[in-house]
Amino acid sequence: MFPKVFILSVLLSVCFLNLFDCAVPVITEFLSVPTTVKARENNSVLLPCYLNTGSSGGIINIKEDGAFATTIKWYKNKDLLVDSSDPDLHLPDGHMLWSNGSLEIFRVQPEDTGEYVCEIIRPKPWSTVKQTHAIEVMHPPSVSPFPPTGFLQVKLGEEVRISCTPSGVPYPIVSWNFQNEELKLIDHREMLKFTASDRYLAGVYECSAVNGVGEAATAQIELNIIYPPELMTSRSWIHTAPTHRAQLECKVSADPQAMVTWLKGEVPVPLDSRVVSLVDGDKYTLLIRNVQKSDFGIYTCRAINELGQGEITIQLSGVPNPGVFKKTDDNALAGKNSYKLIWEVDSYTPIIEYNLWFRLYRPKTGLSKPDWTKLTIPTEHNSGPVYSKAYTIKGLKEGTIYEALLVSRNRYGWSKPSPILRFGTLGADVSNDLATPVQIHTQDDSNIIPLDLTASSSCIHSGSVLITLLISVITCNNIIFVG
Repeated sequence: MFPKVFILSVLLSVCFLNLFDCAVPVITEFLSVPTTVKARENNSVLLPCYLNTGSSGGIINIKEDGAFATTIKWYKNKDLLVDSSDPDLHLPDGHMLWSNGSLEIFRVQPEDTGEYVCEIIRPKPWSTVKQTHAIEVMHPPSVSPFPPTGFLQVKLGEEVRISCTPSGVPYPIVSWNFQNEELKLIDHREMLKFTASDRYLAGVYECSAVNGVGEAATAQIELNIIYPPELMTSRSWIHTAPTHRAQLECKVSADPQAMVTWLKGEVPVPLDSRVVSLVDGDKYTLLIRNVQKSDFGIYTCRAINELGQGEITIQLSGVPNPGVFKKTDDNALAGKNSYKLIWEVDSYTPIIEYNLWFRLYRPKTGLSKPDWTKLTIPTEHNSGPVYSKAYTIKGLKEGTIYEALLVSRNRYGWSKPSPILRFGTLGADVSNDLATPVQIHTQDDSNIIPLDLTASSSCIHSGSVLITLLISVITCNNIIFVG
Protein backbone atom coordinates (compact mmCIF):
# COMPACT_ATOMS: atom_id res chain seq x y z
CA MET A 1 0.00 0.00 0.00
CA PHE A 2 1.47 3.36 -1.05
CA PRO A 3 1.26 6.22 1.38
CA LYS A 4 -1.32 8.87 0.63
CA VAL A 5 1.38 11.52 0.42
CA PHE A 6 3.15 9.53 -2.33
CA ILE A 7 -0.07 9.07 -4.31
CA LEU A 8 -0.78 12.81 -4.12
CA SER A 9 2.77 13.56 -5.34
CA VAL A 10 2.33 11.26 -8.32
CA LEU A 11 -0.96 12.87 -9.25
CA LEU A 12 0.56 16.33 -9.08
CA SER A 13 3.48 15.25 -11.29
CA VAL A 14 1.19 13.75 -13.91
CA CYS A 15 -0.87 16.94 -14.07
CA PHE A 16 2.27 19.07 -14.22
CA LEU A 17 3.65 17.03 -17.14
CA ASN A 18 0.29 17.51 -18.87
CA LEU A 19 -0.08 13.76 -19.42
CA PHE A 20 -3.73 13.87 -18.48
CA ASP A 21 -6.35 16.56 -18.19
CA CYS A 22 -7.09 16.70 -14.53
CA ALA A 23 -8.15 19.07 -11.78
CA VAL A 24 -6.01 19.22 -8.68
CA PRO A 25 -8.22 18.91 -5.62
CA VAL A 26 -8.09 21.83 -3.18
CA ILE A 27 -7.17 20.64 0.27
CA THR A 28 -8.96 22.57 3.03
CA GLU A 29 -9.18 22.23 6.77
CA PHE A 30 -12.96 22.78 6.75
CA LEU A 31 -15.83 21.25 4.88
CA SER A 32 -17.82 24.40 5.72
CA VAL A 33 -16.98 27.63 3.88
CA PRO A 34 -16.80 31.24 5.15
CA THR A 35 -20.24 32.79 4.83
CA THR A 36 -21.76 36.26 5.07
CA VAL A 37 -25.43 35.91 5.91
CA LYS A 38 -27.88 38.73 5.21
CA ALA A 39 -31.00 38.10 7.25
CA ARG A 40 -34.09 40.05 8.11
CA GLU A 41 -35.03 40.67 11.70
CA ASN A 42 -36.55 37.69 13.57
CA ASN A 43 -35.16 35.15 11.08
CA SER A 44 -32.91 32.29 12.26
CA VAL A 45 -29.28 32.00 11.08
CA LEU A 46 -27.05 28.90 11.06
CA LEU A 47 -23.28 29.45 10.91
CA PRO A 48 -21.54 26.16 9.91
CA CYS A 49 -18.23 25.03 11.39
CA TYR A 50 -17.08 21.44 10.78
CA LEU A 51 -13.78 19.87 9.87
CA ASN A 52 -12.68 18.01 6.77
CA THR A 53 -11.60 14.80 8.59
CA GLY A 54 -11.59 12.15 5.86
CA SER A 55 -12.06 11.13 2.23
CA SER A 56 -15.15 12.28 0.38
CA GLY A 57 -16.17 11.49 -3.18
CA GLY A 58 -12.76 9.99 -4.10
CA ILE A 59 -10.88 13.20 -3.26
CA ILE A 60 -7.59 12.29 -1.63
CA ASN A 61 -7.15 14.05 1.68
CA ILE A 62 -3.83 14.21 3.47
CA LYS A 63 -5.53 14.38 6.87
CA GLU A 64 -5.88 11.47 9.20
CA ASP A 65 -9.14 10.52 10.77
CA GLY A 66 -7.71 11.50 14.10
CA ALA A 67 -7.93 15.18 13.25
CA PHE A 68 -11.13 15.59 15.21
CA ALA A 69 -12.13 18.58 17.32
CA THR A 70 -11.50 18.47 21.02
CA THR A 71 -12.82 21.98 21.73
CA ILE A 72 -15.00 24.40 19.77
CA LYS A 73 -15.09 28.09 20.53
CA TRP A 74 -17.14 30.89 18.92
CA TYR A 75 -16.27 34.57 19.05
CA LYS A 76 -18.37 37.59 18.10
CA ASN A 77 -16.32 40.66 17.24
CA LYS A 78 -13.39 39.07 19.18
CA ASP A 79 -15.55 38.53 22.30
CA LEU A 80 -15.91 34.88 23.41
CA LEU A 81 -19.47 33.62 23.05
CA VAL A 82 -19.11 29.94 23.86
CA ASP A 83 -16.41 27.40 24.80
CA SER A 84 -17.42 23.75 24.59
CA SER A 85 -14.78 22.88 27.18
CA ASP A 86 -16.13 25.38 29.73
CA PRO A 87 -19.48 24.23 31.15
CA ASP A 88 -19.73 27.43 33.21
CA LEU A 89 -19.76 29.67 30.11
CA HIS A 90 -23.37 29.81 28.95
CA LEU A 91 -24.47 30.87 25.52
CA PRO A 92 -26.55 34.04 25.27
CA ASP A 93 -30.30 33.59 24.98
CA GLY A 94 -31.40 32.56 21.52
CA HIS A 95 -28.07 30.89 20.65
CA MET A 96 -27.41 27.15 20.24
CA LEU A 97 -24.17 25.20 19.62
CA TRP A 98 -24.80 22.06 17.58
CA SER A 99 -22.78 18.85 17.97
CA ASN A 100 -21.08 19.38 14.58
CA GLY A 101 -19.78 22.74 15.75
CA SER A 102 -22.31 24.95 13.97
CA LEU A 103 -23.80 27.95 15.77
CA GLU A 104 -27.48 28.82 15.36
CA ILE A 105 -29.01 32.15 16.36
CA PHE A 106 -32.77 32.35 16.64
CA ARG A 107 -34.80 35.49 15.88
CA VAL A 108 -31.82 37.67 15.01
CA GLN A 109 -31.90 41.34 15.94
CA PRO A 110 -29.83 44.33 14.67
CA GLU A 111 -27.42 43.89 17.59
CA ASP A 112 -26.57 40.39 16.27
CA THR A 113 -24.84 41.99 13.27
CA GLY A 114 -21.08 41.38 13.38
CA GLU A 115 -18.13 39.09 12.62
CA TYR A 116 -18.27 35.55 14.00
CA VAL A 117 -15.15 33.36 14.29
CA CYS A 118 -15.25 29.60 14.81
CA GLU A 119 -12.11 28.20 16.47
CA ILE A 120 -11.48 24.45 16.56
CA ILE A 121 -8.81 22.98 18.83
CA ARG A 122 -7.53 19.54 17.77
CA PRO A 123 -5.27 16.98 19.44
CA LYS A 124 -1.59 17.12 18.74
CA PRO A 125 0.03 17.15 16.26
CA TRP A 126 -2.94 18.89 14.61
CA SER A 127 -3.03 22.68 14.94
CA THR A 128 -5.88 24.96 15.95
CA VAL A 129 -7.90 26.22 12.97
CA LYS A 130 -10.28 29.14 12.56
CA GLN A 131 -13.02 30.09 10.14
CA THR A 132 -14.71 33.49 9.91
CA HIS A 133 -18.38 34.20 9.13
CA ALA A 134 -20.46 37.37 9.24
CA ILE A 135 -24.07 38.27 9.88
CA GLU A 136 -25.81 41.38 8.57
CA VAL A 137 -29.22 41.76 10.11
CA MET A 138 -31.21 43.83 7.66
CA HIS A 139 -33.63 46.27 9.24
CA PRO A 140 -35.72 49.21 8.02
CA PRO A 141 -34.13 52.66 7.77
CA SER A 142 -34.39 55.51 10.23
CA VAL A 143 -33.16 59.10 10.02
CA SER A 144 -31.94 61.67 12.51
CA PRO A 145 -32.40 65.29 11.30
CA PHE A 146 -30.10 68.19 12.01
CA PRO A 147 -31.01 70.48 13.65
CA PRO A 148 -32.60 67.87 15.93
CA THR A 149 -35.57 70.18 16.58
CA GLY A 150 -36.45 70.14 12.88
CA PHE A 151 -36.32 73.96 12.72
CA LEU A 152 -33.59 76.31 11.48
CA GLN A 153 -33.64 80.10 11.23
CA VAL A 154 -31.04 82.11 9.31
CA LYS A 155 -30.70 85.65 7.99
CA LEU A 156 -31.03 86.41 4.30
CA GLY A 157 -27.61 85.80 2.70
CA GLU A 158 -26.32 83.44 5.41
CA GLU A 159 -25.22 79.85 4.81
CA VAL A 160 -27.74 77.07 5.39
CA ARG A 161 -26.70 73.60 6.58
CA ILE A 162 -29.34 70.96 7.14
CA SER A 163 -28.83 67.20 7.14
CA CYS A 164 -30.38 63.80 7.75
CA THR A 165 -28.19 61.01 9.11
CA PRO A 166 -29.65 57.61 8.13
CA SER A 167 -29.23 54.25 9.76
CA GLY A 168 -30.29 50.78 8.70
CA VAL A 169 -28.95 47.69 6.98
CA PRO A 170 -28.24 47.90 4.12
CA TYR A 171 -27.11 51.51 4.50
CA PRO A 172 -29.97 53.68 3.23
CA ILE A 173 -29.98 56.06 0.26
CA VAL A 174 -31.17 59.61 1.03
CA SER A 175 -33.22 61.89 -1.24
CA TRP A 176 -34.72 65.35 -0.63
CA ASN A 177 -38.00 67.17 -1.29
CA PHE A 178 -38.70 70.89 -0.93
CA GLN A 179 -42.30 72.01 -0.51
CA ASN A 180 -43.41 68.57 -1.78
CA GLU A 181 -41.29 68.88 -4.94
CA GLU A 182 -38.29 66.59 -5.50
CA LEU A 183 -34.91 68.32 -5.48
CA LYS A 184 -32.88 67.34 -8.53
CA LEU A 185 -29.47 66.69 -6.96
CA ILE A 186 -26.44 65.15 -8.64
CA ASP A 187 -25.99 62.62 -5.84
CA HIS A 188 -27.74 61.15 -2.80
CA ARG A 189 -26.25 63.51 -0.26
CA GLU A 190 -27.11 63.52 3.42
CA MET A 191 -26.37 67.25 3.91
CA LEU A 192 -27.77 70.24 2.05
CA LYS A 193 -25.50 73.28 2.10
CA PHE A 194 -26.46 76.50 0.27
CA THR A 195 -26.74 80.25 0.67
CA ALA A 196 -30.07 81.73 1.70
CA SER A 197 -29.88 84.16 -1.22
CA ASP A 198 -33.64 84.38 -1.66
CA ARG A 199 -36.31 84.45 1.02
CA TYR A 200 -38.41 82.11 -1.12
CA LEU A 201 -35.94 79.34 -0.27
CA ALA A 202 -37.66 79.21 3.12
CA GLY A 203 -40.05 76.33 3.68
CA VAL A 204 -40.19 72.65 4.58
CA TYR A 205 -37.35 70.38 3.47
CA GLU A 206 -38.03 66.64 3.78
CA CYS A 207 -35.44 63.88 3.60
CA SER A 208 -36.33 60.30 2.77
CA ALA A 209 -34.14 57.24 3.51
CA VAL A 210 -34.68 53.98 1.61
CA ASN A 211 -32.77 50.69 1.83
CA GLY A 212 -35.26 48.18 0.38
CA VAL A 213 -36.26 46.83 3.80
CA GLY A 214 -39.62 47.94 5.11
CA GLU A 215 -40.99 51.44 4.59
CA ALA A 216 -38.96 54.56 3.86
CA ALA A 217 -38.02 56.75 6.83
CA THR A 218 -38.63 60.50 6.56
CA ALA A 219 -37.83 63.62 8.56
CA GLN A 220 -38.76 67.27 8.03
CA ILE A 221 -36.74 70.42 8.65
CA GLU A 222 -38.45 73.79 8.46
CA LEU A 223 -36.19 76.60 7.24
CA ASN A 224 -37.12 80.16 8.18
CA ILE A 225 -35.25 83.04 6.51
CA ILE A 226 -35.51 86.41 8.19
CA TYR A 227 -34.96 89.48 6.02
CA PRO A 228 -35.31 93.28 5.91
CA PRO A 229 -38.53 94.78 4.54
CA GLU A 230 -39.38 94.39 0.85
CA LEU A 231 -42.08 96.65 -0.57
CA MET A 232 -44.12 96.75 -3.76
CA THR A 233 -47.13 98.64 -5.06
CA SER A 234 -49.52 98.02 -7.92
CA ARG A 235 -49.77 101.77 -8.67
CA SER A 236 -46.84 104.15 -8.27
CA TRP A 237 -48.80 107.04 -9.79
CA ILE A 238 -52.39 107.85 -8.83
CA HIS A 239 -54.64 110.35 -10.59
CA THR A 240 -57.19 112.21 -8.49
CA ALA A 241 -58.83 115.63 -8.08
CA PRO A 242 -60.09 117.81 -5.24
CA THR A 243 -63.24 116.49 -3.50
CA HIS A 244 -62.44 112.96 -4.68
CA ARG A 245 -61.22 110.02 -2.60
CA ALA A 246 -57.77 108.47 -3.06
CA GLN A 247 -56.10 105.27 -1.83
CA LEU A 248 -52.34 104.78 -1.73
CA GLU A 249 -51.38 101.15 -1.19
CA CYS A 250 -48.11 99.32 -0.54
CA LYS A 251 -47.51 95.65 0.21
CA VAL A 252 -44.84 94.97 2.83
CA SER A 253 -43.03 91.66 3.28
CA ALA A 254 -40.67 91.41 6.27
CA ASP A 255 -39.52 88.97 8.91
CA PRO A 256 -39.51 90.03 11.72
CA GLN A 257 -42.60 92.15 11.15
CA ALA A 258 -41.85 95.73 10.16
CA MET A 259 -43.13 99.04 11.48
CA VAL A 260 -44.67 100.97 8.57
CA THR A 261 -44.89 104.77 8.31
CA TRP A 262 -46.37 107.02 5.62
CA LEU A 263 -44.44 110.19 4.78
CA LYS A 264 -44.89 113.13 2.45
CA GLY A 265 -41.43 114.35 1.64
CA GLU A 266 -39.59 113.42 4.84
CA VAL A 267 -42.43 114.43 7.15
CA PRO A 268 -44.83 111.81 8.58
CA VAL A 269 -48.34 112.24 7.21
CA PRO A 270 -50.62 113.65 9.94
CA LEU A 271 -53.53 111.26 10.46
CA ASP A 272 -57.04 112.35 11.31
CA SER A 273 -60.61 111.54 10.32
CA ARG A 274 -59.91 112.65 6.72
CA VAL A 275 -56.53 110.93 6.29
CA VAL A 276 -56.56 107.38 7.69
CA SER A 277 -53.93 104.60 7.78
CA LEU A 278 -55.35 101.09 7.31
CA VAL A 279 -53.71 97.66 7.62
CA ASP A 280 -55.01 94.42 6.13
CA GLY A 281 -52.47 91.61 6.53
CA ASP A 282 -49.39 92.69 4.59
CA LYS A 283 -51.26 95.46 2.72
CA TYR A 284 -50.91 99.02 4.07
CA THR A 285 -53.27 101.71 2.80
CA LEU A 286 -53.29 105.48 3.19
CA LEU A 287 -56.90 106.57 2.63
CA ILE A 288 -57.49 110.24 1.85
CA ARG A 289 -61.12 111.33 1.95
CA ASN A 290 -62.15 114.58 0.22
CA VAL A 291 -58.80 115.20 -1.48
CA GLN A 292 -57.45 118.74 -1.36
CA LYS A 293 -55.00 120.31 -3.78
CA SER A 294 -52.44 120.44 -0.97
CA ASP A 295 -52.55 116.64 -0.85
CA PHE A 296 -50.88 116.39 -4.26
CA GLY A 297 -47.27 115.26 -4.09
CA ILE A 298 -44.96 112.30 -3.58
CA TYR A 299 -45.66 109.95 -0.67
CA THR A 300 -43.26 107.38 0.80
CA CYS A 301 -44.29 104.08 2.34
CA ARG A 302 -41.37 103.22 4.67
CA ALA A 303 -40.98 99.95 6.56
CA ILE A 304 -38.33 99.22 9.24
CA ASN A 305 -37.42 96.09 11.19
CA GLU A 306 -34.31 95.03 13.12
CA LEU A 307 -32.58 93.87 9.91
CA GLY A 308 -33.00 97.08 7.92
CA GLN A 309 -35.52 99.21 6.10
CA GLY A 310 -37.19 99.53 2.73
CA GLU A 311 -39.38 102.12 1.08
CA ILE A 312 -41.37 102.84 -2.04
CA THR A 313 -42.76 106.12 -3.41
CA ILE A 314 -46.23 106.81 -4.79
CA GLN A 315 -47.20 110.04 -6.51
CA LEU A 316 -50.65 111.55 -6.01
CA SER A 317 -51.40 113.93 -8.86
CA GLY A 318 -54.20 115.84 -10.52
CA VAL A 319 -52.71 115.63 -14.04
CA PRO A 320 -54.43 113.25 -16.48
CA ASN A 321 -53.65 109.56 -16.72
CA PRO A 322 -51.51 108.63 -19.75
CA GLY A 323 -53.64 108.31 -22.86
CA VAL A 324 -54.44 104.96 -24.42
CA PHE A 325 -54.74 104.40 -28.17
CA LYS A 326 -57.70 102.17 -28.97
CA LYS A 327 -56.96 98.95 -30.83
CA THR A 328 -59.46 98.46 -33.64
CA ASP A 329 -59.56 96.90 -37.10
CA ASP A 330 -56.69 98.51 -38.99
CA ASN A 331 -58.45 98.19 -42.34
CA ALA A 332 -61.13 100.59 -41.09
CA LEU A 333 -58.54 103.13 -39.93
CA ALA A 334 -55.83 103.05 -42.57
CA GLY A 335 -56.09 104.96 -45.85
CA LYS A 336 -53.70 105.18 -48.77
CA ASN A 337 -52.14 108.37 -47.40
CA SER A 338 -53.85 108.69 -44.03
CA TYR A 339 -54.53 106.98 -40.76
CA LYS A 340 -57.27 107.56 -38.18
CA LEU A 341 -56.12 107.54 -34.55
CA ILE A 342 -58.59 107.00 -31.70
CA TRP A 343 -57.63 107.44 -28.05
CA GLU A 344 -59.05 107.76 -24.56
CA VAL A 345 -57.75 109.68 -21.54
CA ASP A 346 -58.92 109.40 -17.93
CA SER A 347 -59.06 112.72 -16.10
CA TYR A 348 -61.20 113.97 -13.23
CA THR A 349 -60.86 117.53 -14.51
CA PRO A 350 -61.50 118.64 -18.12
CA ILE A 351 -58.82 118.08 -20.76
CA ILE A 352 -57.63 121.35 -22.26
CA GLU A 353 -55.53 120.08 -25.16
CA TYR A 354 -53.58 117.17 -26.59
CA ASN A 355 -50.10 116.96 -28.07
CA LEU A 356 -49.86 114.22 -30.69
CA TRP A 357 -46.37 113.25 -31.81
CA PHE A 358 -45.62 110.97 -34.77
CA ARG A 359 -42.71 109.95 -37.00
CA LEU A 360 -41.59 107.31 -39.48
CA TYR A 361 -40.91 103.97 -37.87
CA ARG A 362 -37.40 102.70 -38.38
CA PRO A 363 -36.33 99.35 -36.92
CA LYS A 364 -32.96 99.05 -35.20
CA THR A 365 -30.51 99.52 -38.05
CA GLY A 366 -27.79 101.56 -36.39
CA LEU A 367 -29.11 104.72 -38.09
CA SER A 368 -30.45 107.72 -36.21
CA LYS A 369 -34.19 107.93 -35.69
CA PRO A 370 -36.29 110.38 -37.74
CA ASP A 371 -37.42 113.58 -36.06
CA TRP A 372 -40.80 113.73 -34.38
CA THR A 373 -43.63 115.86 -35.73
CA LYS A 374 -45.87 117.45 -33.10
CA LEU A 375 -49.53 118.32 -33.55
CA THR A 376 -51.50 120.34 -31.03
CA ILE A 377 -55.08 119.15 -31.04
CA PRO A 378 -57.87 120.96 -29.17
CA THR A 379 -60.22 118.99 -26.99
CA GLU A 380 -63.95 118.62 -27.40
CA HIS A 381 -66.47 119.56 -24.76
CA ASN A 382 -67.57 116.36 -23.12
CA SER A 383 -68.02 115.26 -19.54
CA GLY A 384 -65.33 113.16 -17.91
CA PRO A 385 -63.80 111.29 -16.42
CA VAL A 386 -63.14 109.48 -19.75
CA TYR A 387 -62.28 111.76 -22.68
CA SER A 388 -62.32 110.27 -26.17
CA LYS A 389 -60.95 111.71 -29.37
CA ALA A 390 -60.52 110.64 -32.99
CA TYR A 391 -58.06 112.32 -35.33
CA THR A 392 -56.99 111.54 -38.90
CA ILE A 393 -53.45 112.27 -39.96
CA LYS A 394 -53.27 112.93 -43.71
CA GLY A 395 -50.38 113.38 -46.09
CA LEU A 396 -48.65 110.16 -45.05
CA LYS A 397 -46.67 107.91 -47.36
CA GLU A 398 -48.43 104.96 -48.87
CA GLY A 399 -47.42 101.55 -47.53
CA THR A 400 -45.39 103.06 -44.68
CA ILE A 401 -45.18 102.31 -40.98
CA TYR A 402 -45.28 105.13 -38.43
CA GLU A 403 -45.29 105.44 -34.67
CA ALA A 404 -47.13 107.93 -32.47
CA LEU A 405 -47.56 108.95 -28.86
CA LEU A 406 -49.85 111.30 -26.97
CA VAL A 407 -49.73 113.66 -24.00
CA SER A 408 -52.73 115.47 -22.48
CA ARG A 409 -53.13 118.59 -20.36
CA ASN A 410 -55.69 119.64 -17.79
CA ARG A 411 -55.61 122.50 -15.28
CA TYR A 412 -52.99 120.67 -13.17
CA GLY A 413 -50.50 120.06 -15.95
CA TRP A 414 -49.37 117.60 -18.62
CA SER A 415 -49.77 113.86 -18.37
CA LYS A 416 -47.02 111.33 -18.80
CA PRO A 417 -46.58 110.07 -22.40
CA SER A 418 -48.81 107.30 -23.62
CA PRO A 419 -47.33 104.02 -24.82
CA ILE A 420 -46.07 104.30 -28.39
CA LEU A 421 -48.51 103.19 -31.07
CA ARG A 422 -47.12 101.58 -34.23
CA PHE A 423 -49.41 101.84 -37.27
CA GLY A 424 -49.23 101.64 -41.05
CA THR A 425 -50.98 103.07 -44.10
CA LEU A 426 -52.51 100.81 -46.74
CA GLY A 427 -49.96 98.51 -48.31
CA ALA A 428 -47.55 98.66 -45.40
CA ASP A 429 -45.50 95.52 -44.82
CA VAL A 430 -46.35 94.49 -41.29
CA SER A 431 -44.15 91.38 -41.30
CA ASN A 432 -41.06 90.88 -39.12
CA ASP A 433 -43.11 90.63 -35.93
CA LEU A 434 -44.85 93.98 -36.51
CA ALA A 435 -48.48 94.16 -35.47
CA THR A 436 -50.84 96.95 -36.49
CA PRO A 437 -51.62 98.61 -34.20
CA VAL A 438 -49.29 97.73 -31.34
CA GLN A 439 -48.52 99.87 -28.29
CA ILE A 440 -44.89 99.99 -27.16
CA HIS A 441 -43.85 101.32 -23.75
CA THR A 442 -42.14 104.67 -24.16
CA GLN A 443 -39.15 103.60 -22.07
CA ASP A 444 -38.06 101.21 -24.84
CA ASP A 445 -34.58 102.30 -25.93
CA SER A 446 -35.60 101.89 -29.54
CA ASN A 447 -38.34 104.51 -29.20
CA ILE A 448 -36.74 107.52 -27.57
CA ILE A 449 -39.32 110.29 -27.19
CA PRO A 450 -38.67 114.05 -27.37
CA LEU A 451 -37.33 115.60 -24.20
CA ASP A 452 -39.81 118.48 -24.26
CA LEU A 453 -43.13 116.86 -25.03
CA THR A 454 -45.12 119.56 -23.28
CA ALA A 455 -43.47 122.60 -24.86
CA SER A 456 -45.72 125.15 -26.55
CA SER A 457 -46.62 124.38 -30.12
CA SER A 458 -43.97 125.31 -32.68
CA CYS A 459 -42.88 124.51 -36.19
CA ILE A 460 -41.38 121.09 -35.37
CA HIS A 461 -41.76 118.76 -38.30
CA SER A 462 -40.17 116.17 -40.50
CA GLY A 463 -39.57 117.49 -43.98
CA SER A 464 -40.15 114.11 -45.59
CA VAL A 465 -43.66 114.06 -44.13
CA LEU A 466 -44.61 117.63 -44.96
CA ILE A 467 -43.60 117.29 -48.62
CA THR A 468 -46.35 114.74 -49.12
CA LEU A 469 -49.09 116.69 -47.36
CA LEU A 470 -52.23 116.90 -49.42
CA ILE A 471 -53.67 119.95 -47.72
CA SER A 472 -51.85 121.90 -45.05
CA VAL A 473 -51.74 125.31 -43.56
CA ILE A 474 -48.39 126.12 -41.99
CA THR A 475 -48.03 128.83 -39.39
CA CYS A 476 -45.26 129.47 -36.93
CA ASN A 477 -47.65 128.57 -34.14
CA ASN A 478 -49.05 125.27 -35.38
CA ILE A 479 -49.33 122.72 -38.15
CA ILE A 480 -52.93 122.06 -39.07
CA PHE A 481 -53.76 118.81 -40.85
CA VAL A 482 -57.12 118.57 -42.51
CA GLY A 483 -58.94 115.66 -40.85
